Amino acid sequence: MGENPADSVSRRSFVKYSGAAGVTGALAGCSSNGGDGGDGGDGSDGSDGSDGSDGSDGSDGGDAPDEVIIGSNHPLSGALSNTGERMDEAVRLAAMMKNESGGIESLDGAELSVISGDNEGAQELGGEVAQELIDDGASVLTGCYSSPVTSAATRTSENAGVPFVISVSVANSILRETQLNYAYRPQPPADQMAIDHARLLADTIRNAGEEIETAGLFYIDISFGQSIRDALREELPANDIEIVAETAYEPGDTADTQVTSLRDADPDAVIATTYRSGTIELVNAMDNQDYRPDYLTGCSNAAMNDISALEEMGDTVEGGFATNFALDPTSDRAGEVRSRFESEFDSGFDANVAMTYAATEVIIAAIEEAGSADPEDINDALGAITVEDHIAAMPPITFADNGENENALAPLFQIQDLEDRVVAPEEFAETDVQF
Repeated sequence: MGENPADSVSRRSFVKYSGAAGVTGALAGCSSNGGDGGDGGDGSDGSDGSDGSDGSDGSDGGDAPDEVIIGSNHPLSGALSNTGERMDEAVRLAAMMKNESGGIESLDGAELSVISGDNEGAQELGGEVAQELIDDGASVLTGCYSSPVTSAATRTSENAGVPFVISVSVANSILRETQLNYAYRPQPPADQMAIDHARLLADTIRNAGEEIETAGLFYIDISFGQSIRDALREELPANDIEIVAETAYEPGDTADTQVTSLRDADPDAVIATTYRSGTIELVNAMDNQDYRPDYLTGCSNAAMNDISALEEMGDTVEGGFATNFALDPTSDRAGEVRSRFESEFDSGFDANVAMTYAATEVIIAAIEEAGSADPEDINDALGAITVEDHIAAMPPITFADNGENENALAPLFQIQDLEDRVVAPEEFAETDVQF
């Protein structure tokens, strides 16, 4: 993600980690800075060159800090709060489970603390909440769900010299519009989402002896939906699927006009890229017009991985497909985390929650490797780390120079008995596709 003047070599040294929820292993040489002020005196972390005795780097003459603070920046109120609250809970659970396993070993058992900020899903609050979390002592941040909010938050974090690990936000522009040295995205961005959706959907349907030749797009008209739309314009034709209709959706509107356009175009598949409420509105409009394409699918679609939303949409989504990030259904530990979450918070553990937990696993692994609460040290570790054992259905997480995960994957789900079940690729499939 561009050279970090502090340590461009260590960002590419690729220290490997296993067991991210309770990281163990040799950490020789990974201790906190000696506290002589040399790690921040150039102002790169926003400091005035003091010796760090205010605790901003978590050290005092070389002593390990008692805690390391993670800032969670998610929509805890407003239209996106149904998902945002659970994403925040995922951050807190990952920290809780790490503390239960003994805390940060490289910091003599220092505990993780999570402080949470509510961005309300509003772009203008993304940066404001990020700054508040930093001011309150966060050494590393995560968030934000809505791509415009995340874009604002990552730029504030960049200016402060505090690393930001994106929990969920797919817009390509977040990491590619401006060079950022402190932002990392474990999940697939929009173009990778589209690549995986077009390839896995086409292959799964055709390998089962069925046909798919045309598609219609239904997308939310903000950077998130536009990014997926732009990528699908390339990837669907590359997989011999013609786009015969594109319909944009404004948050809060009905979808009646869009469904009429889709019905008239008669595509084999309707691909929805919206938040939870937008997909429910699409399905309601389809039901009102008695319209159902051969394949109802979602690309980076929250509703089709949300059990309560699936139950609300009912039979119309049964048999549908969705490409998104996912909990690894082949991992026993991932299943244990899901059970603990559902027990601890009495709420559903969907794809967004799983990816947020995995993002926090990456943060925890970086803190272990850094052996420090100093943001610069944690940032260096993030740029160099590979996290092999995480709960997401994707290969090991490691970051390219632009902050994108080099191994990001969006597996394909099918809705079976109103539950999202991974059906492709084969190494993460929990069941066979059904028609």
